[in-house]
Amino acid sequence: MSGANVLRDGGSANSCVQRLEAARARVASIDGTAAYDEFVAFVRGETPWRFKGAPELDRYLHSVRHHLDHFVPRLLASLHGGVQTVFDFGCGSGGGSVAMALLFPEARFHGVDISAHEVAIGCARARLYGVEDRCTFEVIEAGSPFPAENDAYDLCTFCSVLEYVVDRDTRRFCVQEMGRVLSDQGVLFMSVPNRLYPVELHSRKPGWNYFPKLLKATSVGASAWEIRALAHPHVLKLVRTPIHQLFTPWTNFCLQKRPNYGDFDHRPS
Repeated sequence: MSGANVLRDGGSANSCVQRLEAARARVASIDGTAAYDEFVAFVRGETPWRFKGAPELDRYLHSVRHHLDHFVPRLLASLHGGVQTVFDFGCGSGGGSVAMALLFPEARFHGVDISAHEVAIGCARARLYGVEDRCTFEVIEAGSPFPAENDAYDLCTFCSVLEYVVDRDTRRFCVQEMGRVLSDQGVLFMSVPNRLYPVELHSRKPGWNYFPKLLKATSVGASAWEIRALAHPHVLKLVRTPIHQLFTPWTNFCLQKRPNYGDFDHRPS
């Protein structure tokens, strides 16, 4: 698919709100059903440790609802329209992809993660919500090239993933791979702790974002400027991101892939 078709007309604010509410209603209708109970049993079998006092179990089991409430509205504010092909890097247990699949019934999703347990749960989650025909989840080795063709996707998502990739060379590799599989005019949407913030949000450690090697940080935020720099030779331009969003503790920003014909205006638009 051509990247020029990434943001098609017909994504009015009213229709997006209606589709979001319909997706939330669909999720609510599945809670408490026998199919949901079977899903919970499957999760228990794959990750029994989650049921032994681990925090945020409810949020994990209801990951689709959480993404519809938090991640998807921010994504919609950046897209202003629909999508057809989506690559979800670090898909985890599939909550983000399934939430987007409920919202975009015409789109297909390809998620990858290094955890076989999470991928298995992602497949089960997609079946639970009836989107398994459009959601493919796959295990990849850490540091391996993404299993995707060049210029194949009109939307790529990084949702709370890159902060755990601390090594700069590995981080550069991941960003460049996202740039490679993204089509021209395609969009990279990131939701990540802000590296400009003095405290790393997951650990609550001061200075980790600024001096990761010195402090032996295990998680480091990211910024739009860092992602643009790491993406080269792919050219990513900041688009549809309010300037204040770039300086909040948790940042969400949208970068669009452009042909590498020279220097571009990188101001938010």
